[in-house]
Amino acid sequence: MKFSRFSQFLFFLLALLFIDQTKAQNISVDTSLDAQQLVNRFIGAQNASCITVSNVAISGWNFSGNNPSYGYFSKNGSTFDIDEGIILSTGIAREAEGPNNTLQSNFDRSWGGDDDLIYTLNEAGLPTDNILNATYLEFDFVSLQSDKISFDYMFLSEEYRDSNCRYSDAFAFLIKEAGTTGPYQNIALVPGTNTPVTSLSINGATNCPRNTDYFGGFNNTISPTNFNGQTRVLKASATIQKGVTYHIKLVIADHGDANGLYDSAVFLKSGSFTGNINIGKDLTLDNEDPLCEDVPYRIQPIPDLGDASAQYSWFKNGQPILGIPVSQSYYDVVNDEGNFSVKVVLSSGCTLEGNVSIEKAPVAQVDASPIQVCDNDFSGNYAAKLSSFNGRIIKNFTRDFNISYSLTSGGAPIDQDVNFVFTQNPQILYVSVGAYSCTPTVYPIQFYFGTKVNFNSVSNVDICDSEISGSETFNVSDYIQSITDETGVVATYFDTEDQAKAGGNSTISSSQTITADRSVFIRLEKSGFCPNYKEIKFLFKQPKRSSLIKDEVICKGATIDLKAETDFDYYEWSNGVEGASANEINDVPVGDYWVKLTSNDCVYQQYFKISEAEEPVIDDVLIDGTTVTILVSGGTSPYIYALDNGVYQSSNIYMNVDLGTHIIYVKGADGCSVVAKEFTLVNSQNAITPNHDGVNDVIDYSSLLSKRDPKFEVYDRNGILIFKGDTNNRFIWNGTYNDKILPTSSYWYILEWNESGNAKRVQLTGWILLKNRL
Repeated sequence: MKFSRFSQFLFFLLALLFIDQTKAQNISVDTSLDAQQLVNRFIGAQNASCITVSNVAISGWNFSGNNPSYGYFSKNGSTFDIDEGIILSTGIAREAEGPNNTLQSNFDRSWGGDDDLIYTLNEAGLPTDNILNATYLEFDFVSLQSDKISFDYMFLSEEYRDSNCRYSDAFAFLIKEAGTTGPYQNIALVPGTNTPVTSLSINGATNCPRNTDYFGGFNNTISPTNFNGQTRVLKASATIQKGVTYHIKLVIADHGDANGLYDSAVFLKSGSFTGNINIGKDLTLDNEDPLCEDVPYRIQPIPDLGDASAQYSWFKNGQPILGIPVSQSYYDVVNDEGNFSVKVVLSSGCTLEGNVSIEKAPVAQVDASPIQVCDNDFSGNYAAKLSSFNGRIIKNFTRDFNISYSLTSGGAPIDQDVNFVFTQNPQILYVSVGAYSCTPTVYPIQFYFGTKVNFNSVSNVDICDSEISGSETFNVSDYIQSITDETGVVATYFDTEDQAKAGGNSTISSSQTITADRSVFIRLEKSGFCPNYKEIKFLFKQPKRSSLIKDEVICKGATIDLKAETDFDYYEWSNGVEGASANEINDVPVGDYWVKLTSNDCVYQQYFKISEAEEPVIDDVLIDGTTVTILVSGGTSPYIYALDNGVYQSSNIYMNVDLGTHIIYVKGADGCSVVAKEFTLVNSQNAITPNHDGVNDVIDYSSLLSKRDPKFEVYDRNGILIFKGDTNNRFIWNGTYNDKILPTSSYWYILEWNESGNAKRVQLTGWILLKNRL
């Protein structure tokens, strides 16, 4: 598709319009003006009759292509905070034009610093290494109308980066009387300080913020200037003498970068270099002379300017005050505060400015309701330092208020810092309240005797040693509800009455451990009431145990009757029986029980156990020859013993027990049960007549079956084993060998076994006579 000539022309016009609009969003810089022209623009033609200027000079650097480090700038329809004025840069002035899309780091190795700036920074204790790339404008001037001068400026820099907390480009406005050799006075300072303006002394960086109230912000890519950040509009001012010639030097330089990186610039507002007139003193809280309520304060030139044709424009906080004729040379401030200023244009065209700061005195918020007074130290007098009521009477009380008390309206003031004794109930005092030098207002305040926090009639508190341990730990605070019906009280605890009267922090802990009676003085305080105190005696008391109630053992299936002493005040048994005379319970079976015994106003809970008697256990019967020892455990000792049907004895040893099988009986001390055990003493036989007549037909050692590891063997005279006892033959020999009848002869036998409980093995040997009559 081809464009028509008209379309091409239209596109060209739109492009030009877009370019013009884009440029209009950024400042413009003109570097064609010489030093005198720059100063003339800076001072403004309207101020020629106010200020005369001479000996103008400018110094900086001119880069290739006629690009000096200074020039004249214009807002050019952008959002920049200053309409127009002079720019002094440490780089190429024209590169200050926006947007902020390139880094300004211009440098020439032949471009040095400035000794006057270095001296000023040294005096302020700021670093002066590598002060380079200085640009300055200087001139002489005489003020014809004012003894004060000021001008507005902004400081912008590429050094404004979050990562920079080291390099500090600087600006100074140096002034001194012309022709003198003394040092300059620097009036370009961080407001309220003696610190020169640098890229570090006013900084919003995260890592090193300083004087951020005066930092204008970091600039984005659509900023009207090509700098990373800027200050707010600042004002430099100096007091001078009318008609005296002064020399001014405005100077800026790079710091620290050996290659002059990261340029900075100062923008001086055109027409802001004006004379300042006095329109009244500041009325501020810092001066302790703020504006009083309903009292007008007239601000006007002092002395009168003597120019009937002068025109006055009044401002508050930089905004015009509407409705005031330009011929009115004064403005009355009533119940208002802020920064008030006036711009005066004399008939000669000279412009003068005056400023005054006004703050309102605080207005007392008075509570005139009746006030309670207390006998806090229990001296019998209702007295207090009147100064202690200041915060109660004036809700917004600060030291800015003047307050006094008197017995009559307009009477002599009472000393607030000594105790005033109230002699009447109620009593009226006249309170005079005013802030700073403002006329005070008098308020009648009624004072009355307050009501003390109420204690109950309780004077003694029982502390029971319920475990009968000899001491008891308790917390005094747990008994506050029993000694007062008041809620919301604050209690403190003291050893002595004098301490309780004086009050303050507790002298003893709320937690107490006592072994005897203990007195504690308790002071109670409550909002809206007067304090009170009372001695509370904590009585150390102990109950007692029953010596009759103890653990009992009863026979299986039986019950028992239990009885405590009759001198307890009350009984409560765990089985539900209770009463003042219920010292006994009956038919109590096996179980765990307790009884609560009340005596001496205390309760002791005594635990006891009813157990079923345990049967004794015969662990072993030790046999050593014919001596028998019975070993018993369990049950209730001591035990008694009986052998067969004999009489019970306390000894567990029997001697000379007959051979054969016996029964031992054991009975415990509880008498509930008897246990028995059978045991055997082995018989010794030495003759056998196996003729089947029923007499001595066999050798019977079957009793060995009850023994451990028994042995019964029979040998002939030649040592041949002819019989070996075991569980199959039950240790019984019938006189045969391999089922054949043996001839009459003598045979050798061996008997061995281990008796239970006896480590020594029993061994018996001897001859058996076999008579065979068949």
